[in-house]
Amino acid sequence: MSHRKSVRVERALNRRTFLHTCAAAAGGLLLSGQSWSQSGGRTEVCPKSGRLARKLAVMRLEELTSHSWDMRLTLACLQGIVNRKQPLLYLIQDRYDELWLEWLKERGDIDQIDWLDVGEIFGRFLPEVKTMFVTDPAIPASVNVATMLAAVHGGLVATPATAAQYDLPMGALPDSWKTGMDLRTLNWKKNVEAYRWAFQELNESLSREAVAVLDPAATELRDYLVEFKIPILWLSGPQDSHSAPASFDEEKAFAREILMKWPTNIPIFGWPDNGQWAERGIGEWQGVKLFSECGKFEVCSAYDGYSPTVNNLSIHSGTTATLRQAQAASVKLDRGKVYVAFTRSDGDGLNFLRHYYRKLFDDPQHGTVPLGWQVGPTAADTMPDILDYYYKHARPGDCFMNALSGAGYIHEDIFADNFPLAQREGILQEFVRLSGVYRAKIDATIMATFAEMRAERLEQIAAIPGIKAIVANYGRTHATTLENTITFAADKPVFRSVNRGPGDLTFTPYGREEAQRFMISEIRKWTPTHRPAFLHVFLANWLSQIGMAENIAKGVGGEYVFVRPDQLLTLYEHSK
Repeated sequence: MSHRKSVRVERALNRRTFLHTCAAAAGGLLLSGQSWSQSGGRTEVCPKSGRLARKLAVMRLEELTSHSWDMRLTLACLQGIVNRKQPLLYLIQDRYDELWLEWLKERGDIDQIDWLDVGEIFGRFLPEVKTMFVTDPAIPASVNVATMLAAVHGGLVATPATAAQYDLPMGALPDSWKTGMDLRTLNWKKNVEAYRWAFQELNESLSREAVAVLDPAATELRDYLVEFKIPILWLSGPQDSHSAPASFDEEKAFAREILMKWPTNIPIFGWPDNGQWAERGIGEWQGVKLFSECGKFEVCSAYDGYSPTVNNLSIHSGTTATLRQAQAASVKLDRGKVYVAFTRSDGDGLNFLRHYYRKLFDDPQHGTVPLGWQVGPTAADTMPDILDYYYKHARPGDCFMNALSGAGYIHEDIFADNFPLAQREGILQEFVRLSGVYRAKIDATIMATFAEMRAERLEQIAAIPGIKAIVANYGRTHATTLENTITFAADKPVFRSVNRGPGDLTFTPYGREEAQRFMISEIRKWTPTHRPAFLHVFLANWLSQIGMAENIAKGVGGEYVFVRPDQLLTLYEHSK
């Protein structure tokens, strides 16, 4: 997941096709808190676009000069309206989007690319909308409210700075009061007032398939949220009290109210941390804690300190792929050696898969050392084309693992704790069932978990169908000892992370060298005296270049043999 999790390690040391269902059915689920799966046995948790148009209209957002943020907001929401009919509008925010556009053509998803400037985009696609919803700059939440209104009513989102140029009704005379809306006229004083109004007005029209928690400053991801009418929240943090519209306690209480009404075992898109305006947000720890307690799982898809917010999901989710990873080569057990498996974190985040994983996979040193890659399995719904790239470009030493902790990122020990005790077991069992479905989609047999948990919960998580072993914990915990680095749950080996993380950013040569020295020391420090030995070494998002892993492997000495996580499992089983 990101700086979130780079910081996570450091903090830990001191202290990461039911959209249109009928209103009556939705109301019933709202009252009961029932899971969609409990009512139908679903095998997809994320909505998917239709098949892509053979020719995509494409624009580089970097070409925007005047009112760049305002225009990005408008274009992203318009993209969702356009692509709802058929995915054909693609917006490029950086060179990674260009790389993925090339991959779409190489795969055969598209034939042609029609490069357009902003004027041509509006000339072609503005007729798709008939009304406009104007944000209130004094109330950040109005951006998310305008996005939801546009999604439900098929309108355009605009700011006061740009609204006049679109010449669309916005709920002001002589047009009808009911055609569009200028949100400044509602005179909200707090963000929570805006969210309460929106959910009262739009309740039955919003999707029950997912919820988003998205920083109002983020323009990306909105294409997907608009396309599928996904409700949007943002929670300020206690540190945001200097911002007049922010009210942490009220916002958290309202978010809990909504999350408890929405079905269980659905994804939370976006990210609750790293706000880019005045409000930083509730943060990863408290945010994911709340989502988990409400029986939801996080699918990180917004800016988290390392990777930018995801865009073009209204395009990527319209692709398909069959994902099969190469079988691990056989390794002969040497009983005098220490076997080590590196695992690389944060692939549970769609933002990381779009951005940082591509950087690492295209690194010339990729393949020089075996590596376990965490992959969030819902990416099989939202960006199968991007996963297809990784599976097709994997080296023999690459092993794709199910990222923490199943269908999505949860804090395992508190999952569904806001529900009565009698309901919790069923909610967790449904999470385990869905996780088995999604594990199969990415062809993974090794699963990563996030945190140390009670034994009975680990047993339940380890029982996810198709999982053969667990690589546990986002770094070394206080509960880890030389005696419990390998235990069993549901008759499957659990390899706990033996190491702490360096905790600092690694974008400079000095930072990388310090991280490498720290990791070499950690591995040696926590190596047991008996042989053979088997270690799970956790490489968080501070692994910014593949060469770092190679240098660590060389630095620990010849007694250590580096293998894939699935090879580590096989060798361990042979040793017994």
